[in-house]
Amino acid sequence: MKNNYKILLQFFVVSLISFTSFSQSLVSGVVVDGSSNEPLIGANVSIKGTTDGTFTGLDGSFSFSSNASSSDIVLISYIGYDDLELNYSGDLGTIKMNSLNISLDEVRVTADYGIDRKTPTTFSNVSTRYVEEYAGTQEVPELLKMTPGVYTTKEGGGVGDSRVYIRGFAQENITVMINGVPVNDMENGRVYWSNWNGLGDVTSAMQVVRGLGASKLAIGSIGGTINIITKSIDSKKGGSYLQQVSDYGQFKETISYNSGRLNRDWAVSLLYSRTDGNGYVDGTYVNANTYFLSVTKEFNENNSLVLTAIGAPQKHGQRDQYLTPAEVDQYGHKYNRDWGYLDGEELSGRNNYYHKPHIVLNHYYNMNENTSLNTSVYASYGKGGGSGPLGSYGRYYGDQDRTSDGLINWDAVVDDNVANQGNSGSYGLSATKGSSLILRNSVNNHKWYGVLTNLEHEFNDNLSLTVGLDARTYTGEHFREVRNLLGGSHWLELYKYTVDYSRNSEKSSYGDGGIRDHLKYVNENSTSLFFDKTPENQRIAYDNDGIHRYAGLHGQLEYSDDKFSAFAGGSVSRTQYVRVDRMNYAGVENGGKDQTSEKVNITGHNVKAGFNFNFSEMSNIYLNAGSFSRAPFFGFVFTNYQNVVVDPLENEKARSLEFGYGFKSNKFAAKINAYYTKWMDKGLLSPRVTINGVATRSAIRNQNALHKGVELEWNTKFNPKLDIGGMISLGDWRWANDVQGEIRSDGDLDIITVDIYSANLYVGNHPQSQIGFTGRYQINKVLDVGGQYLYNAKLYSDYDVSDRDDKNLANSQPYQMDNYGVLDLRVGARFKLGNIGAYAQVQGYNILDEIYWARGIESGGSLGEGFPSWGRTLNFSLKLNF
Repeated sequence: MKNNYKILLQFFVVSLISFTSFSQSLVSGVVVDGSSNEPLIGANVSIKGTTDGTFTGLDGSFSFSSNASSSDIVLISYIGYDDLELNYSGDLGTIKMNSLNISLDEVRVTADYGIDRKTPTTFSNVSTRYVEEYAGTQEVPELLKMTPGVYTTKEGGGVGDSRVYIRGFAQENITVMINGVPVNDMENGRVYWSNWNGLGDVTSAMQVVRGLGASKLAIGSIGGTINIITKSIDSKKGGSYLQQVSDYGQFKETISYNSGRLNRDWAVSLLYSRTDGNGYVDGTYVNANTYFLSVTKEFNENNSLVLTAIGAPQKHGQRDQYLTPAEVDQYGHKYNRDWGYLDGEELSGRNNYYHKPHIVLNHYYNMNENTSLNTSVYASYGKGGGSGPLGSYGRYYGDQDRTSDGLINWDAVVDDNVANQGNSGSYGLSATKGSSLILRNSVNNHKWYGVLTNLEHEFNDNLSLTVGLDARTYTGEHFREVRNLLGGSHWLELYKYTVDYSRNSEKSSYGDGGIRDHLKYVNENSTSLFFDKTPENQRIAYDNDGIHRYAGLHGQLEYSDDKFSAFAGGSVSRTQYVRVDRMNYAGVENGGKDQTSEKVNITGHNVKAGFNFNFSEMSNIYLNAGSFSRAPFFGFVFTNYQNVVVDPLENEKARSLEFGYGFKSNKFAAKINAYYTKWMDKGLLSPRVTINGVATRSAIRNQNALHKGVELEWNTKFNPKLDIGGMISLGDWRWANDVQGEIRSDGDLDIITVDIYSANLYVGNHPQSQIGFTGRYQINKVLDVGGQYLYNAKLYSDYDVSDRDDKNLANSQPYQMDNYGVLDLRVGARFKLGNIGAYAQVQGYNILDEIYWARGIESGGSLGEGFPSWGRTLNFSLKLNF
């Protein structure tokens, strides 16, 4: 009888197992982008109406067991893509998802967006989800800090004053592109991130290409390229509202709306945000707005137009002066020497105000199955500038007019200016004395127009050729004006830089019979961000235009199949510079010299090539090499505030070689690369030095440098809920030669030439060793947490030009600042408020409150001064989707 029971029990168990095995089936497939075929990592795949499901792995694949039947629906969702519903089957194969953003694919092509296992360059993607989860109060450059070889710093700490470095190269040598259009200042290569306040709110995707890259444009980006793709038109109708507040009193509201696809294939997307309140650093207020508009019209499947406009009118206080270690010890790391109180109200000596609307019209035209023409026509109008002291600098930079807590005693400055009024016969003038110290605005207005067009022809499924044109014209207007007379009646302009009527000329400007106005006053609307400008006869110190015209032709041949891809390309460009000086030259009509310089024409070029080979479904290798020669920046063509052209004029040159290996499976992905970059005949401005009590800089030409290193990044998906990643960057960046520097004293205007023994010195202000870790855990459908830790080491200060003229200090390295680590943590909750989707977050930056020197300048072998970091900050946000 017992044996019968055993037999029955065994039969029951075997039957149950068989039934379970029969009922459970495996659901599998691979989810990819419908245009690029790149895997979509972290897409949600589930059986509709059940809890069965998972997330895609690092190669886009997924698999899970389910009791689903042929009547069930498989639901696939991913941020920024149309949801997909498929009829159930065991193996779903390759599943292509279409982006919600109309014309996003065309924008990516125009922007030369790299594709994994195809484009033979070193690049890292910043996902839409990462931007949403970590942006908070951070600026766009800070969203790149976990990328190998990238270093970001808040500089003085004002809103929008961040800087970014790649592989030891400052952002002047990094190309920043928004939807494929370069936005670096055409005169000096800089990117003023305060002009793009709120850019993170409209960012759909970001990619950092390190090194020369594979961009088809005739531009030289020796450090790398930051590709930013803004949100296009969502095909779904809806909107969102975001409210943020920081623990130091900064508030931000953002509202956006997408019309979806309207009748006759129109679509509109709108966004507006406002940021105001206190900055983290003392005296750094902010009052900023951001607007974004995108209008799309699809005429047919081969012809569409996209109009995009973005602008960010803003005003904010700055910390411009470096701090000494003693000042940080005494007043704290938030201390700011550039502000104080006047009649009981805050007054900042350093203010930035600017409005730079950027308008682009894109035309995407598929001429036939094999040929397409993409064209961008754009315009940008910049108005604004920054304030600072003018006059008795010692009273501003020194300790003469300081309160006990280190602030500027503006009341004492005003009292002195009031007492300084009286008759003066100086230089033959009968006018009264004016203010001895004022606040001035340094204005930098510009008008910028450009066209960028690419014609691509596919000869067959594997071979294509792209040719194109990049043409731009830019006029920058630079002058100073009186911002605040600080109690005085006027400012007495001495025209000390003038050529025709200098102090030592026979036609002295102080007895010129009234050719120039010497008494200057405040233009009450001078800080208007729109139309008003100070008249020419009320401008002070300098008044000149920089005219920059540029045209480049480029071509690139590309081959690609399942195993092998390669590109070879080149470009030639022509740059023209003209300088117009209304202050230092009186003009022919006034018996002086012509105010317009000669035309300076400079030819540049670049050549680059690379290949990628996929020797298995998981592994690939790539190599790229290139060289370029580009025109020096405008400031290194004309010298000493005059229309005199530097002779000889050398192009900047660079050569680069890079090799990399990539591995990707469902659970693990990694990239490792090595690079070697040689930089020659670079022109740069040194860190500030002090001559006769006045801060100035040294102009350095023909500086060479050698940058080499190894970079590694990886990501592990332990399970559908847990992601762990990291990166390591090891660099060796050194100046390669000794040079000479020219220092112009603002006091006596003499030019001092000094020998600088810089050969073999480490490049400063970018940590040459970095290691970082990231993690994210999806606790349940509501809660998610994340964190990232970044450790920076081997961070050297800039060398002091005034110290490096001693040959005995050759090969003595600049001061090495302390290593440091920063931990960021965040938590998010996704839930419903009725029919409205909500996402609440708390983000903590530098949660361990690590205070370190983010940038410094040496002095006598130690740290002389620099910018300290921010401490711990918190940001709270709530986003509503409707």
